[in-house]
Amino acid sequence: MRAGLRFFRLVPLSAVLLACSDTSGPSDNGPPDGLITISGTIDNRTEATIPENTRLLLVWGVSATSPDYTYVFGEGTIDRNNGTFELVLEEPPPSAALNADALGVGVIAATTNTTVSTGDDIEIVPPSEIVGATGCCGVIYVKDSNVATTVRPWAEAFAPGYTVGVGEDVPGSSYDKFVPADASDVVLIIDEVTNIELVNWS
Repeated sequence: MRAGLRFFRLVPLSAVLLACSDTSGPSDNGPPDGLITISGTIDNRTEATIPENTRLLLVWGVSATSPDYTYVFGEGTIDRNNGTFELVLEEPPPSAALNADALGVGVIAATTNTTVSTGDDIEIVPPSEIVGATGCCGVIYVKDSNVATTVRPWAEAFAPGYTVGVGEDVPGSSYDKFVPADASDVVLIIDEVTNIELVNWS
């Protein structure tokens, strides 16, 4: 992905990351085109109080076009008292958030920016206002399985609709892949975004 903010510039994993629990076989933790609840715990590495105005946004990365871009679609909530978060999706992502109108890959970002909204590119947000991300975990959306596997072969492991994946190294490749993971066991890391490893899938 491009340099800059660059919140969604993905960096390689140094090993298999298990902050999200992976599962075996095709993912079945999301209905075809309906509701999915993504939840988990907060790992606040800064040990500072999470700002009251922190928002959770789902940022989709689109690399099947030139230039590539990100697309905000989906918003969640933080429970500071219990150290947890939740993001509910009730509608499929728009075509603009998908690669080849078939495969969506999103990362949950925590931001103090109050103006970024649906359809925006996360690059409009200053880096200082990105205060966290789900790191090795991604929200996966498969609209068309046949086309999705031509975008990324690892998409074959994911059922149609919304699911969650965890990043995994691919030996001999500079790119990582996603494998199915538990949608209720995602970890949101609070830290400077440059300190958070993201999955280099594109």
